[in-house]
Amino acid sequence: MKMRKNLMNRKTVVRCFSALLLCGASLATGLAVSTAFAAPPETAAKPSEITSIKGTCLFRGKESDWSATLKAKGAGTYDALYISSWGGKPLNYVGTLKTDLKTEISGDGKASGGGGNGTFEFSGKYGTNGIAQCSYKEVGGRRSGTMTAELPK
Repeated sequence: MKMRKNLMNRKTVVRCFSALLLCGASLATGLAVSTAFAAPPETAAKPSEITSIKGTCLFRGKESDWSATLKAKGAGTYDALYISSWGGKPLNYVGTLKTDLKTEISGDGKASGGGGNGTFEFSGKYGTNGIAQCSYKEVGGRRSGTMTAELPK
């Protein structure tokens, strides 16, 4: 009976209830803190996950599309298989591409058949719209032009 009185004692009930509330508040606060400091989900592609890139090029007043299949080498560098066309004929080049996926992009290629000839190099900077404005030129040649490169997603 004495024990029952202690359990029913108002002070004991208030202490137990306060302890439960305090424990629950601490737990809720801990959860809020852990989610507040959680890293945001990454939406941009990781360099090792990028497998292709595309854009447009302007050569001798004619615009055409280009693309490249990429294989990551590390440190923002990729082996690249470039494909474009000139007058409806495919142009194929093998080379490299380098980008930090934020501000800069550059690359080079050497003809690998399919109508392409010589070698080229390009470089440019990405704008806030995710499209790089680049210039390119033939290595050892006199031809040059402009091109765009879309930021891989």
